Amino acid sequence: MNEDYVARSAQLALLLEVSAYPKPGNVDRTHDFIDTRYEHFLASSVALYPILREAAARGSSNGMGVGELIRRGVEESVTWQSGGNTHFGALLLFVPLAMAAGACESYDMEKLKRKATEIMLKTSMADAIEVYTAFPRAKVKVRRDVPELDVMDEASIHEIREKKLSFYAILTISASYDLISRELVRGFEITFKYAPLIKDFAREARINDAITHAYLRLLSEEEDTFIKMKFGPEKSRYVKERAKWIVDRGYQHKEIEEFDRELIREGLNPGSTADIIAAALFITILGGLRV
Repeated sequence: MNEDYVARSAQLALLLEVSAYPKPGNVDRTHDFIDTRYEHFLASSVALYPILREAAARGSSNGMGVGELIRRGVEESVTWQSGGNTHFGALLLFVPLAMAAGACESYDMEKLKRKATEIMLKTSMADAIEVYTAFPRAKVKVRRDVPELDVMDEASIHEIREKKLSFYAILTISASYDLISRELVRGFEITFKYAPLIKDFAREARINDAITHAYLRLLSEEEDTFIKMKFGPEKSRYVKERAKWIVDRGYQHKEIEEFDRELIREGLNPGSTADIIAAALFITILGGLRV
């Protein structure tokens, strides 16, 4: 697919996802975090365009440079806004997906999924080092009790070189506790499951509601990494169960708003969930979804 079309689709997905409201616990057009505001996400979404376009243009390279593009994406993001980590998780998903889209002549979800999976399998040690270099720059909040290869420990890069670990190999380690890592090593299962769901929701409601409903559905099915990392499994399970209650009751707007206020008040931020929904929205827009 044309690289401009791919990059515009990705950029629109990022802009629509952050703008959707109420999106319990996350920044949206109605409220900010203390240090990271809605406009920071807007600026980052615009800043990422050349990286997303280059990713699509490199589609035929079979995954060469995934890590470099993620690192450069982080650098572009923080150059254009001062709110810290806005799109690191999204970049991890969007770069291989944009490369896959660029490698495909036309839109075909199954071919896209296979190509994105193939790109991740072919990632290298150089990709791993590039991504590890990007973590501190992006100011990503991570678990500090990881079993090995702590992204905030410079010694990890030496270990990656010593063991010749590819980016994919490292992700298989973190997949046991990180939702985004799991998505990257399991063939983007959730992303491609939720793309048609967003399309179905959009047939019956405006795009804003399609996004928030998909977000709540995912939150009701998967425990979010950010919440589990910061607040523990008990709180993570509570958020999942509360989201399921709202989904089962038909996505009542008032109940979603109450849930949003509760999570914001307690500082519970389901960031991984938002990243995956953004990626699913990207795939849906590639397939022709229009606002």
